[in-house]
Amino acid sequence: MHGEDRELDDARESARRLIRELRQRLEGLQRAGVRDLPRANWIEPVRTEDPVTPIVPQAPAASAGHAVERPPSPADDLPARKPAPAPALPASSFSLFQEPGFETAPLPPAERPSILRVLAEEVAICRKCAELAATRTQTVFADGSPSARLMFIGEAPGADEDRTGVPFVGRAGQLLTDMITKGMGLRRQDVYIANILKCRPPENREPSGEESANCLPYLERQIDIIRPEFICLLGRVAVQYLLGTTLSMGKLRGKWYRYQGIATIVTYHPAYLLRTPSAKKDAWDDLQILMNAMGLPVPSRKKAQD
Repeated sequence: MHGEDRELDDARESARRLIRELRQRLEGLQRAGVRDLPRANWIEPVRTEDPVTPIVPQAPAASAGHAVERPPSPADDLPARKPAPAPALPASSFSLFQEPGFETAPLPPAERPSILRVLAEEVAICRKCAELAATRTQTVFADGSPSARLMFIGEAPGADEDRTGVPFVGRAGQLLTDMITKGMGLRRQDVYIANILKCRPPENREPSGEESANCLPYLERQIDIIRPEFICLLGRVAVQYLLGTTLSMGKLRGKWYRYQGIATIVTYHPAYLLRTPSAKKDAWDDLQILMNAMGLPVPSRKKAQD
């Protein structure tokens, strides 16, 4: 009976955990302005002690007699493609929010720049948010490689980004560049950087739920086109709208999640790190987890800060 009691207790705890996850998920979506659920957009926590298996990018195999049709404009009208195999990710405990991944195969790298240009042109004339369209200088689409293994996602453009049309170019952007280059040993042009919003909110205020809901489809299409192996969410707002949770960064850090089947980790926004230098150590810990998963050498913290 002792074993049966333990199994019953485990089942009850599992049920309570699933109920908590469901409640948190629905509350997060409600705060984000979502009123219906047209499709699944779930996350699956991955135990930190189980590192993500590094994935070595390979050139797409040639297929005789098969040509990838170029999609018509606009960019979201993409051609049908064969289902892609699920990415090799570590085993983890069951979660109600298991992300099924993409239903289509990745686009060949040569196709991506032109498709992204069409999408950027669509974003440039977007007027879904009347206030943002009236106050912006220009939209801020993205920066980096269409074939990046790693994608950083932040909150929204600031004044410098609104002026230049490039994300993360101000003081926070310089810190992010240092995190990428000095910390991770990568080049900024080899990663892909985007935001939840493509327009600067007036006075750099936080994006509203309606604005984020209007802009998220553009970001989702960027992710679908880029198909990175890893995503790093920068700050609470990106986490809220991509993972649908309002849990604190302290509770979310140090764990792996899956967004659309992509290994996803969260860390503090560079702007927060500028205001709170003591949090840089935590951000460096997060980067090391990410680097280990990507198979990148981890320099000493002192060397990374030089």
